[in-house]
Amino acid sequence: MKRLFAPLIALAVFIPALAQDRTQPVFVSTQWLADHLKDPNLVVLHIAFNRREYLVGHIPGARFLWYNWLAVSTPDASTEMPPIEQADTLLESFGITEKSTIVLCFGGNNVSTTTRMFLALNYFGFGNQTSVLDGGFEVWKKENRPVSTEAPAIQRTSLTLKPNQSAITDADWVKASIGNQKVAIVDTRTRTFYDGNGGGIVRQGHIKSAINIPFNSVLDTAAKLFTAERLQQIFDSVGVKKGMKVVSYCHVGQQATVIYSVAKLLGYEATVYDGSFEDWNVRGDEYPVEKPAPPEEEHSAELSGKKYVCPPCGGACDRQEYSKPGSCPACTMTLIEKKS
Repeated sequence: MKRLFAPLIALAVFIPALAQDRTQPVFVSTQWLADHLKDPNLVVLHIAFNRREYLVGHIPGARFLWYNWLAVSTPDASTEMPPIEQADTLLESFGITEKSTIVLCFGGNNVSTTTRMFLALNYFGFGNQTSVLDGGFEVWKKENRPVSTEAPAIQRTSLTLKPNQSAITDADWVKASIGNQKVAIVDTRTRTFYDGNGGGIVRQGHIKSAINIPFNSVLDTAAKLFTAERLQQIFDSVGVKKGMKVVSYCHVGQQATVIYSVAKLLGYEATVYDGSFEDWNVRGDEYPVEKPAPPEEEHSAELSGKKYVCPPCGGACDRQEYSKPGSCPACTMTLIEKKS
């Protein structure tokens, strides 16, 4: 990886802290970033799948972060953490230090690619000083804020990384947590896959006892988060209570990081099952998979006279009632029984 970056002058060597107290918010607004754009310790990273997207326009001073540098795929697994030496070289090239304030920015609606980078920086020890720009570059541009096409000059640093192993977990830990009332296993895929109707995999369904919070159910149409109050209501509606540890998963460990980031914002202890369902579904039956109630049971629920509503996600679908359980056709959230 070192060959990818021009050699620059080394500055300080440090080991980033793994303190529990954050020094900045998980998500920051465009106004917050505009107010801090001239801060000498600010490092803005523009996440994209190719350099062309970055070169046509980015926030002034932003560095280009190719997604695959910190989300490595091989013939054996998708979207994995890179070797520490590779991450070390990359982060040095961005001029990051122990005093850096790091803000991650995405283009389009690519929230999950950016929260995956947030997870990676948490894993490599920079979580407490890293934020995601709420709404990303698209909201920044819509607000007529300054845009640049120039890559900034960067003074290289020298780092000694100390990974935060608790940021991610594996199948055995998840299996051991099934039935643990202090752990919420959250499937962040859309309801179709949670229900086992997605196809293309060995075992369809979801991890036993997992609840469903689709990654896109916490975002509005501008790819901005709902308010913290509404986000907490979504968590509460599916039984993710304060004090629980949240372990999220998805297909390959990308979409899960949206819910991971929201959980961190709300004050939960959180981790990501990095192998996700790509890993779980090819394992043996001792790693159990289940599906929701079959149609005949849903029909019985319909005949019972019960009513089901969408959790309070902030959309018009909040006011709709349904005669059987399932997912909201508007926002894909799992419907809950209406209390009389």
